[in-house]
Amino acid sequence: MTTRVLFAVAAMLARGTSRPERRRRRLLVCGAALATFFLLGAVNLVLIRGTTHTRWAGLVSEEGLRPGTALALALLVVPVLALLYQAGRVAQATQERRLAALRLAGATPGEVRLIGVVEAVRVGTAGAVIGGIAYVSGQRLAMAALGVGDTARYAIPLWPVPLVPVLVVAAAVAVSLLVSRHVVVSPLSVARRASRPRPSAFTVLPLVLGTSLMVVSGISGAGEFGVRLFFLGAVITVVGVPAGASRLVLESARLAGRWARTPETLLAARALEADPRAGGRTMAVVGLVVAFGTGTGVFEWDVVRNATANGEPIERFWLVSFGLVYLALLFALFVAVTALVVHRAETLLEGARSMAALAAIGAPVASLRRSALRQTLIAATPVCAIAALAVLIGMAPGMSGEPDLTLVAWMAGRALLMVALAVAAAAAVTALSGRLLDRAASPARLRAE
Repeated sequence: MTTRVLFAVAAMLARGTSRPERRRRRLLVCGAALATFFLLGAVNLVLIRGTTHTRWAGLVSEEGLRPGTALALALLVVPVLALLYQAGRVAQATQERRLAALRLAGATPGEVRLIGVVEAVRVGTAGAVIGGIAYVSGQRLAMAALGVGDTARYAIPLWPVPLVPVLVVAAAVAVSLLVSRHVVVSPLSVARRASRPRPSAFTVLPLVLGTSLMVVSGISGAGEFGVRLFFLGAVITVVGVPAGASRLVLESARLAGRWARTPETLLAARALEADPRAGGRTMAVVGLVVAFGTGTGVFEWDVVRNATANGEPIERFWLVSFGLVYLALLFALFVAVTALVVHRAETLLEGARSMAALAAIGAPVASLRRSALRQTLIAATPVCAIAALAVLIGMAPGMSGEPDLTLVAWMAGRALLMVALAVAAAAAVTALSGRLLDRAASPARLRAE
């Protein structure tokens, strides 16, 4: 199959997509645009040189604060990539079934997957271009509105503008290949043949190791070695939350199934126990939001206590910094729960016949909805709680001053607040996606094609 024919077939398949497929594609374009926007912002901050004291953006104008702000923008790409991964999984099997017809015409499996790569390049390029234009034009408008005089110092140079979209498109291609790695295409059928092994108990070790290093750094003092050890432990803890999420979901599902007293809870627990990796993959981003929010609360306590002890108001820099952090956390939580909706659509797409069979034998749709809600609670609660607890245990020894009941109440209250917000958001999204379950439980799903 020549390159010209390849692009022609990809364009033909793109024109013949259904409404859900077009919605999924728009979601992918938005994700690529957001990733490009954040990465351009991070690169822009790294390339700025010198310090200019202004009132309007200390995080941008002060040289020592720009790397941290750039890192924060780059970290916002993580929930976006998780959303892209979930959105890519939703219609992957359907797309491959449609492409399997090409095998009958003589296309090889490599050529079929190459068509998927062409689709990823097309969607990723559209999103990257939109994100690049939005960042450059938005930056110009923001500087004009704020009355920035030295625009040449802060404006992003032209040379990284095309490089970042290329990186985003490459990431979209990688996600597309990663999503389809378990799909086997044949001329007669397409089947998912993933073995779905149980997550190992050793996946929780990074979380334990990272928390332990943070505790040791707090005990050893605030020297250079202690600071480096703390940041090493923090990085390992951040990696450990998504690494151990699937195992936490599995253990929570086993415990819930053992103590279940209603059919809805038992059904939810067994569904999670059958495939804990899918739930852990989605809840990992939610757990990271809880971890960052809890850590921010600990730093906020230090700032408030120092300002109170000195009898001075809190500096405007800290107010702006914490405000931006909370906005970033809200955005990350929004993207994470959006990925949860996509995950629900994927689960119902794969298990639609099972849901329809349960409804056909007399299971009320309301009971199926309650089971879906409990499934979310069983998966989200342990991941969020362990993430918050790990941050509290790791950061508590490094707090300045003598510990008191006020400090304990503040830290525990912030952790509980973050866990409650994250679990409530996940539960609300699951409840609002009930229409997806209603369609999956329709008797038409039992019809053989």
